[in-house]
Amino acid sequence: MHRQHLAAPGRRGVLKALVAAAGLACVPALALAADWPSGNIQLVVPAKPGGGTDAAARVIAGALAEKTGGNFVVVNVDGGGGAIAAEQIRTADPDGTHLLFYHSGLLSTYHTGGYQHSPIDEFTLIAALPVGGSYALAVNATSPYQTMDDLVAASKETPNKITLGVQLRGSTHFMAGLIAMDSDAAFRVVEAGSDADKLVQLQGKQIDAALINTPGTLQYVETGDLRILATISGSPERDPNAPDYASASELGYGNAVYGLDFLVMGPTGMDEGTVQAINAAFDAVLSDPAISYQLASMRLPISPMGVEPSRERLMAADKRIGATAKMLGLAN
Repeated sequence: MHRQHLAAPGRRGVLKALVAAAGLACVPALALAADWPSGNIQLVVPAKPGGGTDAAARVIAGALAEKTGGNFVVVNVDGGGGAIAAEQIRTADPDGTHLLFYHSGLLSTYHTGGYQHSPIDEFTLIAALPVGGSYALAVNATSPYQTMDDLVAASKETPNKITLGVQLRGSTHFMAGLIAMDSDAAFRVVEAGSDADKLVQLQGKQIDAALINTPGTLQYVETGDLRILATISGSPERDPNAPDYASASELGYGNAVYGLDFLVMGPTGMDEGTVQAINAAFDAVLSDPAISYQLASMRLPISPMGVEPSRERLMAADKRIGATAKMLGLAN
């Protein structure tokens, strides 16, 4: 487990303004919300340091400390497709001091049996934060596969020989299934861990290909270590932050459309005033032009969203991912 301490001088007046901006009218809730943040606020990230989720969490945690005067600690808890970290939050005190910062891949983990507790019913959703990025289908720069079609054709010529690294039962596993649905690809889909793990294995030629967040992959493309064959996002169009690379849908793999939102979640039973205050704090951070620019420069453009729209969005995503899991034969 790795921790980073981020602190800033106290400015509680900023928080009161944020809460007021959230449109809260309930005086008791406001009184409780005024106590947030107090003590150390843990942002638990289900990934090793160095990946896209971790990088975004650290930028946001630093900005939250600056804007609220609170003390924010990023805690990395890897493993289980997010399940280990999620369980720490599910069983924590609902006082707003322990928050999960992950993405909607947790829904995939749940619907495929990798985690037994519903993200919808057994957590408090604070914010769903749409991400404008994508995932890359990547190979080592020395790989003989120059195109996505080359890679798929090789998998069919030698079934179960070409290894495709994913996080089993997670979002990238779904993406691999959607590619196979379109092409009858016969990859040997293997557990390759987090994005940071996949990058290491791909560079070391321990796997033939992998699905990795595009921003993280591009760093290694620029150094000449990796090659991107295609991208996959929530839209069939190219990722505007990686316009030089065709989307899988554009290349003829029409089902390979799968997007992610970052999620901020807490245990059940959180006070609604505290939930609104936390959401307002994230809104203020992500609406800050300097922070927005920094995240966009990392190819991780993130949009804020209010509590109720977030809940509606997550429920819709849960239904779609559940249906996709059944379609791919991955449902628990």
